[in-house]
Amino acid sequence: MKTIFSAFAAIAFTLVAASAAAQQSHRAGKWEGHFNVLYGDSKNLSSDQGSSADIDSDFGWGFGFGYNFNEHFALEGNFSWFDTDYRANITPDAGNPNGRQTINGTMETSTLAFNATYNLFARAFTPFITGGVGSTWVDTNIPDGLAQPVCWWDPWWGYYCAPVYPTKSDTYLSYNVGAGVRWDSPQSGLFLRALVSEQWLDVGGSVGTPDFLQFRIDIGTRF
Repeated sequence: MKTIFSAFAAIAFTLVAASAAAQQSHRAGKWEGHFNVLYGDSKNLSSDQGSSADIDSDFGWGFGFGYNFNEHFALEGNFSWFDTDYRANITPDAGNPNGRQTINGTMETSTLAFNATYNLFARAFTPFITGGVGSTWVDTNIPDGLAQPVCWWDPWWGYYCAPVYPTKSDTYLSYNVGAGVRWDSPQSGLFLRALVSEQWLDVGGSVGTPDFLQFRIDIGTRF
C-alpha cells in the first residue's frame, strides 16, 4: 500500500510540475514575505579532552522578506529559531576528583541571515540555488554565574522577584548554501518553496566550524 501511494504521489507531482513548468512566473520587481517550518538534523560535536555533545534533531520555525530584481535573481533576509535538546559529556580536568558526567539540556539558537537566490528558470515552477551569511546566537542554558534577582509586576501575584541564573551564550558568524524547488501561483501572489541547506558556525577553538543539515518548507506571498 505504501509503495502504491508513493507511486501515485510521484505521478501527481510530475504532472503538476510539468504543467507549472509551462507557465510564466511573475516574480520580477516584486517584494515577498514568507513563513517557514524547518527540520534540523541531529549532530555530534567533539571538543577538548574527549568532551562532546549530542544534539537531537528537532523542528524550528522562521520567516523572511525579500525582493526579486528579475525572474531569476533575488535578495532576502531570513530569521530562524530552534529549541533543541542535547546531551553533553563533561570531562574533568587534572586534579578534579569527579569522574565524567553527562548533562541533559536544551539549547536555543536563532539566526539572522542575508541570502542571494538564483531561480534557474523564468517559470512558475523552477529549481533554485541559494547562499548567504549571517549571525547565529547560541544559548546552551548552562549556568555560568551566580543567581541574580529579577523582579517584575505579575497580573496575578503583583510585584514578584525570583532568582535567575545567567547562562553560557555567544554569537557566531554563520554561512549557508542550499538548493530546492519553487512554485509560484499564476492566479495569486502565493508561492511555495522546499529546500535543503547546510549551515556552518564559525565557533573556533577545538570545535572549529561545525556544519548543520537543515530541511525547510516556505509558504509566502508576493506583493
